[in-house]
Amino acid sequence: MVRVPVWTAQRTGRSVEVIARLLRPIADRRTYGRILYLLLALPLGVAEFTFLVTAISFGFGTAVTLIGIPVLIGAMWAWRWLADLERRLIGRLVGVEISSPYRPDPVGGRWWRRVAARISDPATWKDLAFLLLQLPLGILSFTVTVTVLSLGLGLLLAPAYYWALPDGDWIASLQVDTLLEAVAAVPVGALILLLGIPGLSALGRLYGWLAAQLLGSNADPELTAQVHELQDARSRIIAAADAERRRIERDLHDGAQQRLVALALNLRMAEQRAASGDPAAGELVRQAGEEAQLALKELRDLARGIHPAILTNRGLPAALEDLASRATVPVEVTAAPDERLPDAVEAAAYFVVSECLANIGKHAQATSATVAVAVEDGRLSVVVADDGVGGAELGDGSGIQGLGDRVGALSGSLAVESPPGEGTRVVASIPLTEAAAEARTVALDGPRILPVAEAEAAQRRSVHNLRIRLASLGILAGVLVVIWALTGPDLPWIVWPLLGIGLIAGLDAWHVLSMPPLSDADLAGADDREEELRALARRRRLRHHLGAHAVLNLFIVGVWIAAGGGYFWPAWVMLGSAIAIGLKALPGPARAHRSLLGDVP
Repeated sequence: MVRVPVWTAQRTGRSVEVIARLLRPIADRRTYGRILYLLLALPLGVAEFTFLVTAISFGFGTAVTLIGIPVLIGAMWAWRWLADLERRLIGRLVGVEISSPYRPDPVGGRWWRRVAARISDPATWKDLAFLLLQLPLGILSFTVTVTVLSLGLGLLLAPAYYWALPDGDWIASLQVDTLLEAVAAVPVGALILLLGIPGLSALGRLYGWLAAQLLGSNADPELTAQVHELQDARSRIIAAADAERRRIERDLHDGAQQRLVALALNLRMAEQRAASGDPAAGELVRQAGEEAQLALKELRDLARGIHPAILTNRGLPAALEDLASRATVPVEVTAAPDERLPDAVEAAAYFVVSECLANIGKHAQATSATVAVAVEDGRLSVVVADDGVGGAELGDGSGIQGLGDRVGALSGSLAVESPPGEGTRVVASIPLTEAAAEARTVALDGPRILPVAEAEAAQRRSVHNLRIRLASLGILAGVLVVIWALTGPDLPWIVWPLLGIGLIAGLDAWHVLSMPPLSDADLAGADDREEELRALARRRRLRHHLGAHAVLNLFIVGVWIAAGGGYFWPAWVMLGSAIAIGLKALPGPARAHRSLLGDVP
């Protein structure tokens, strides 16, 4: 037996892979861009915090004299510009690209509508939060970066200058006064740099992630619920359209097509018999004429189901009378609009009545029904009632759910009142708009009503995210206090970042806790849901503004105390807040205020 040595590839040790992965950021040029931004964060934070606190304090302090209002508006425009500058710097130095999260400004509107649009944009206030946090974050990042670089470079280059320091005491805890000690410090400095530079790169990436959360766009739970609702409605509409196409194909195949085939056969047989002089040819021609009439009637019914010609040619009243005449139960049309309405509105009203009458004939066991269509306060009201067995539901698969989607696409609403044994009453309300898209856009900007389970889940997510944000702010405040205690407890600079953190935390917590998503439970037992919704929205807005003004006034009082007291100028801010809340509470000024800002009532 001869043993031949064979070479086999050896696996690289995990420790070597870990070391290579750890040292990879040192050769990456983006690492030094992140370190540069960590050093720039402090001067940027000082400039931004000083400007914002000065401008906002002066603006609120002089708002009652109207001088501060343009100052506040200019400050809002300025901090959006500063936020754009931060996005560009972070994208170029840190390598985190942050897209613009702003809503588009209104086109062709008055200047105050653009101001109102920016005030109502959540990205505006997230920008302010980041710019105020830039000072404490800059202090932290600058301190860590300077400490790591100075310590590492100082030990690495100790042999070049140790002899020039008095007694070699260049660091209080180290005594390097001989060449041997200086050479021994070189590997320590190299190790600090080898570990510290990747750590600073990771800190820069963390800074970029935080900036992306505040300066970028985030999903809103309520808006996400609205998107899910629209996706569900779209799926139902697509399914209904597929079912309608299958019904049309089936009706054509089983109805009109079969009759036309029979018509062709009868005509061919009549032709043959007429050629041979058979007197039965006339009977075949008569049967062919009846088949043609029946096929024509089925085709008319089919076309009427797709879109009725009578609705286009003669309007909604004639179309309603046609539906009533063809219903399987006696139907009385008690009201119908005289004027022509937008095509989409007329079509929606027609199909609501058509589907309701079809359900009455199939399921209600009714002896009579009524239809009332009228224009009330800029909306078309459609009411279909019967005296049947009742028990119908909006989502029972009877076609009413599809009507709800059709009406909802026009920013309308559909309600079903059907107690068992007392008949059914379907009420649809459709706004009279020239464009359904505009109506749908307005509806999405207004308050949304979610199912109880979805509203509670959305609020739980909001509270969970709030706790994470508050915990992060608490950790940041604790770090700042420790830095202040270790560096210079005689200087009261710690008050300013703590005030900014308190303002952000207070406004954030109040917004989440005072404005939970609206649910069906909030409108339970209301006779008029729309009016109750308007009143509930007014109360919620008033409570939200009251709490926000209270938090802001506490911040202003804190600024006054930190500035040394003296003349109590926050009284003017408190007076202005009280006047603003009082005007907001009055119905007339509140409506004028919403009209001025373009809010949905």
